This record gives sequence, structure tokens and C-alpha cells, in this order.
Amino acid sequence: MIRFSPTETITNTFRTNELDPINHRKDHDGRFYSISQSVKKQLFSGGGLPKEYKELSETLNGLSIMVRKPAIELITYLNKTNFDAPVNRYVLYGKTGSGKSVSLAHILHYGSNAGMVLVHVPWVPNWVRFPKGCTPSVIHPNKYDHPIESVEWLRHFSTQNGPLMQKLELKTTETYAWSKREMTAVGSPLSELIDLGMNRAKHATDCVTALLCELKKAALSKRCRVLVVIDGFNSFFSPKSRVRREDKSIVLPTEFVLTDAFLSLTRNDWNNGAIVVSVDASAHPSELRESPLPRYQLGKQGFEHLDPFIPIEVPNYSEKEFHSQIDYYVERNWLQQPKARTERGRAELSFTSGNHPLSLMKLVAPY
Repeated sequence: MIRFSPTETITNTFRTNELDPINHRKDHDGRFYSISQSVKKQLFSGGGLPKEYKELSETLNGLSIMVRKPAIELITYLNKTNFDAPVNRYVLYGKTGSGKSVSLAHILHYGSNAGMVLVHVPWVPNWVRFPKGCTPSVIHPNKYDHPIESVEWLRHFSTQNGPLMQKLELKTTETYAWSKREMTAVGSPLSELIDLGMNRAKHATDCVTALLCELKKAALSKRCRVLVVIDGFNSFFSPKSRVRREDKSIVLPTEFVLTDAFLSLTRNDWNNGAIVVSVDASAHPSELRESPLPRYQLGKQGFEHLDPFIPIEVPNYSEKEFHSQIDYYVERNWLQQPKARTERGRAELSFTSGNHPLSLMKLVAPY
């Protein structure tokens, strides 16, 4: 057990100077590393950090992420991946608030540093529960588009991958006709697809579909390596949504064009990439939150879609991680109570929070 005297000074053993996630290993477990403002802006401007975590990082004037065992395990797998084999699929699971989204943020940073094209959905339930305006698809019968969300996602993709996409110079492999007058010819830069979607919301959802298809082909032909990261993946298989038809009947998530596009990309019928998703009880309606396990959260259809996959649990903090988190809060003057430096004070925080990351964050806010 780690012991602290009432007057002991907290040292910087909870930090690491290794800022490149590619090099993170067991030695870095339980230590924080800093992410520059420029990287934060590139990777997370369009989402990817939980709201509370993002707000706290802004309050504390800097984004730091703890290197935890689930991310280390995943990074080890990715570093040893045979990219000539069909894509591996990894599923992060655990209680709501255990740190899955932050682990995915860590993996996004890894993928960016590794030169992989990022295909990132920050939180699928936003498309299911809080749609900004769904419309019947013109191209796909009985399906529904998300015009505004698709524009936002294309902007997010462009921000995350802009410099890399310019370097790769990927081009379309077929011609896409959007109307009698508008088309994207074969051999056009993928940036034209992206720009069209961002400027023409009407075609944005189909531009997302075309872009994902082209990235899949580019990976297969070894023109790029793709990392797919999706938070709240189980929401694609939710039995409810807040999208309604004119007759007030519910449109299921499986009837969204975006769902079809991302389910196509998360099949293992391609290579030169990796797929990392999370499942979370909060991505489902309240009556479907009994268990955090993938089989329950994904349901039969979702489980069969991803099978086979590698499950990775994101648990509550270990004792070492708990003390590192407290050390971080103390260093940033977020936790100013003197007893936070004592064994008794920390034991109180550990017992009250159950070492649950989100509960601990909320607990120390007024401490």
C-alpha cells in the first residue's frame, strides 16, 4: 500500500516525459502524459473527449491523459499487428464513467502519430438521440440521412487528417453522380468529396458513405493505413431513436444511411487497418443498462457483426492509478484540501468514489 505522511510533498512520479503514445508500455502505467494544444485542437475539436473531462482540462489549463493498462494492451496489439491480415477488431467495455472514451482518445493520438488515417465517431448516440434533422434518403429507399451531422463529421475528419490526406494524395476510384449537373469524376482528389459534402448538406451523408468506401479500397491497395475509432458503437443497434417518420413511427438506427456506412467499414473484409470501438450502457435506453458486457450491450445482431473481436475491459482505477490521479489534482491545485496528502484523506476519497474515475472527478470538484 502507498503511504503518505501529513506533511509529505507530492513528487512528479505520476508523470512521464514520454509524449509519444507509440512508445507507451507497462513502465508508463498509471502516469500522465501531456498533449499539446495543437494536437488537442487537431484531434478533439470535433469531439472525442467527455464533456466533464474537456471542461476540467480547460480549467486546469492543459490536457493530460493517464496511461492505463487497457490502452497499453491495445497499443501493444497495434504495434505487433500484421497489417496484411484481415483487420482486427477491439471492443472496449466497462462501467459508464470508467474511462473508455479517454482510452479511445489515447488511441486516437497513437493513430495520428503512427501516420494512420483516422475515421473517428466521437459518440454514436448523438446521431440517435439528438438528431439535428433527419431526412428521407433520395438514393437509398426507406433509409434516412443526417445532413447536418454528416457535414460536421466531414469537417471533423478533415481537421483530424488534413495534412496527412494532402500527403497521401488519395483519389476516387469511381465516378459519383450527385445530380444531373453535379458529379465527382473518377480520379478526383478525395478532398473534393469532402469539400462537396461540407458545402452541400443535401449530399453530405452520401459523401460520407463514398469517402468510407474509398478509404477501405485505399487501405486494401496499401495506399494508406486506416484506424477506425467509434465510441458508443452499440447505439447503432439500439431498439429506439428520436427520429420519427411523418406518421410518428420510430426510425430505427439500422435505418440510417450513416449506420450502413460505418457497419460496412467495421466488417473484417479488408486489411491494412484496425478497428477500435467501445460499448457503453449509456449509449442505450435506460431499460437496457443491466450489464456492461459486450454480449449484452451489442445484442445478437451487433455481436454477430463484430465477432470475432478482442474484448478489453476498462476497469475502475487500480490503487496506483488512484494515487496518480489524486497527485495530478493536487499538482494542478484542483484538490487543495491538506488531508488529500494524507493516507486517511486519500482512503476516504477512495472509499467514497469506489475508485471510479468519473465519480472521483465529481467528488473532488468541491473538495
